[in-house]
Amino acid sequence: MPAEVSPYDPRTLAFYNTRAVDYATARPDQVSRELEAFLPRLAPSSRVLELGCGAGYDAAELERQGHSVDATDGSAAMAALASRRLSRPARVLRFDELEAEADYDAVIACASLLHVPHAALPSVLARIHRALRSGGWHFASYKTEGRPGWDRHDRYYNRLSRTDADRFYAGAGPWDLVEFEERDGEGYFAEPSRWLFVTARKA
Repeated sequence: MPAEVSPYDPRTLAFYNTRAVDYATARPDQVSRELEAFLPRLAPSSRVLELGCGAGYDAAELERQGHSVDATDGSAAMAALASRRLSRPARVLRFDELEAEADYDAVIACASLLHVPHAALPSVLARIHRALRSGGWHFASYKTEGRPGWDRHDRYYNRLSRTDADRFYAGAGPWDLVEFEERDGEGYFAEPSRWLFVTARKA
């Protein structure tokens, strides 16, 4: 069986490990409106896995709403910031280290899977699907449009298109619902971006 393609770009991971505080400071201290619109789909006291928790803003809001959150990030520096915000440990976890099976009611990945190279993304999505319980929810946000590559901060983006997203999610299923939404917005350094939001429910 061929080796799994790495879902991590070393330069991107180095950015988050060396500039964690800058990144956390640049982000608004609030959940995005798309994530906020997604949260009512969750049953009370859901068990939620957050992939790419950053400084822990979204995890803190999820906990405030009564959910149990497994906050994780591939960057040890970001996980340390989240741990301080949550007053408990956030785990350092790479996407290819996710081995859970039917453990979560939801898996949230806000602006994290967008760093996964196209060749590795189908495998990561399959891991997410496996980690969900039947009827469990998944939410993710991606920068879209343009060519895959690095930004001026040396972060890699897969620039996932709607066509590729449709294909990758279908291959990771089965899902009984997959919804896509696109809109213009900003990145965490106030850079204009086109965003693709994915909401899916495991069959």
